This record gives sequence, structure tokens and C-alpha cells, in this order.
Amino acid sequence: MKAIILAGGQSERFGEPKAFAQINAQPFYKRIIDVLEGTNMFNQIIISTNETLAPQFDHSDIIIDENQNKNKGPLAGIQSVIQQYESEELFFVVSVDTPMISQKAVSKLYQFMVEHLIEDQLDIAGFKEDERPIPTIAFYSPHTLPYIDDALNSNDYSLKSVYHKVKSDWLDVNAIESPDYWYKNINYQQDLDSLQQDILNR
Repeated sequence: MKAIILAGGQSERFGEPKAFAQINAQPFYKRIIDVLEGTNMFNQIIISTNETLAPQFDHSDIIIDENQNKNKGPLAGIQSVIQQYESEELFFVVSVDTPMISQKAVSKLYQFMVEHLIEDQLDIAGFKEDERPIPTIAFYSPHTLPYIDDALNSNDYSLKSVYHKVKSDWLDVNAIESPDYWYKNINYQQDLDSLQQDILNR
């Protein structure tokens, strides 16, 4: 099983590449790698990024989006990895701007996926908040690849355009008994300031 860290975004709202922003003196991407390694679930952790950012990562497994899919968002990143490893049974996807993802959350979601895999033939299992899916913290089957390809060839690059067409199910974020910042996106500098304050106050 492989993990994909999506780190190819423009980070325009944040003002700098979010992958290299720091929490507790550690870049987001390195903290996520540590968490994923700590689960002992993955045979490979891959950073999916663009050609500009790729040289800045201190990590050996990096895949760059294909030219024709530049600036097409997370779907391009997911596609670039899955198509290289189509024989892999499952991929865990996490966005680099979710730096507080926890081992507990990854393990619990995997358990949820396995429980529903055979009976429901799931292609995607992710988290949801107030019934709103969070497809950037989710397990993806390689069976999603044709649907991702179709979306990238259309004008709709949204993750929704894929998960609505395949078998998907979502575990409520409240199933993880942790401070709620474990799944929060960091979109703006003030989000990072708030996160750091929350960590200090917990």
C-alpha cells in the first residue's frame, strides 16, 4: 500500500509553498511523512508535486504531474501516482496542508475501508465533516483511475466529479477522539497562527 502526499498546489492564499511551512519547527511535509511512517502501513510514501517545488523536498520518492495536467489540482497529483503503480491495491491520499493528521486517524480510516471493502466494493473511503466529504484525506482504489482520467480530460477537475461516480463512503471526523485540528486545512497564515495557539492551549 502506498501513501500520496499532495504537495503541488500554488499556495496563493498562504503566500508561500505550504509544504515547507513549519509546525513545531518541522516542515508540514516532514511531519506528515513521520506520521505515515509511524503507522507501518505503507511500503512507499510518495510526494506528488510540480517541477518547480520538486527539488526543494528532502525526500527520495517524488512524482511530478504530467505536463498536460499542470494546474489541474489534486486529481492530477493522484493520477500521476496511481498510473505508475496500477497494480497497487490501495493508496492513501493526504493533502500537505493537513499537517496534524494523526496515526490514529489513518489507522481508523483503514479499518473502516477494510470493513466496507468486500460488502460494499468501495473505491474511495474518506472522512466527512457535517456530511461534507473530505476527499483529500482518503483511501483510493486504483479502480478510480479511469474516472480520474475522464475528469482531467473534461472541464471539471473537482474531486467531487470522481467520488460521485464511484462507490464511496465516509467516516465522520468525530469518530477520531482528538482535538479537531487533526483534519483542518491550513489555507492562510492566520490558520497556522491559530493552530499553533490551539496546540499550546491543549
